Amino acid sequence: MTDSARNPGAASARPSGIYALIAVGLLYLFSFSFDPAGTRAALDQSLAILGRIAPVLVGVTVLVGLSKYALGPQVVARYVGAESGWVGYLLAALGGLLSHGPVYAWYALLRDFQDEGMRNGLIAVFLYNRAIKLPLLPLFLYYFEVEFAVVLGAVMIVVSVGQGFVVDRLAPN
Repeated sequence: MTDSARNPGAASARPSGIYALIAVGLLYLFSFSFDPAGTRAALDQSLAILGRIAPVLVGVTVLVGLSKYALGPQVVARYVGAESGWVGYLLAALGGLLSHGPVYAWYALLRDFQDEGMRNGLIAVFLYNRAIKLPLLPLFLYYFEVEFAVVLGAVMIVVSVGQGFVVDRLAPN
């Protein structure tokens, strides 16, 4: 894929977003002709969801902007690029462990890092390790034994690195 086709900031690079918006609008119009009350209820529900996720989207936009400013391509390439080695895997695993919030909030930032040189395998490691939720660890320990939590966490981290190797081999940047 060319750089211009992968640049999410380019207006002509991804017209699929506009097409999706138009398609959804047409579906609402079509639906409205059959069931106006149901369509209004669905639209109200969609707007309510948009209202709930709007702060997250604004936060993601700010985070992506700050990452563009603070983490240039050289920094990304050094720590999570093609030559990052085990440091990249460690940082991706730790980043996934420490990340909070909905996963969709991280997609834009990870795509930005990918455009700056982050390996696909490290993105997979990051996303895999998001399954380990540190804030929920006390509750996990309440229901399960400490040994189980330690073994499961260690296995998940090791397997995530294996998954990262596989992704790097099957879907290299």
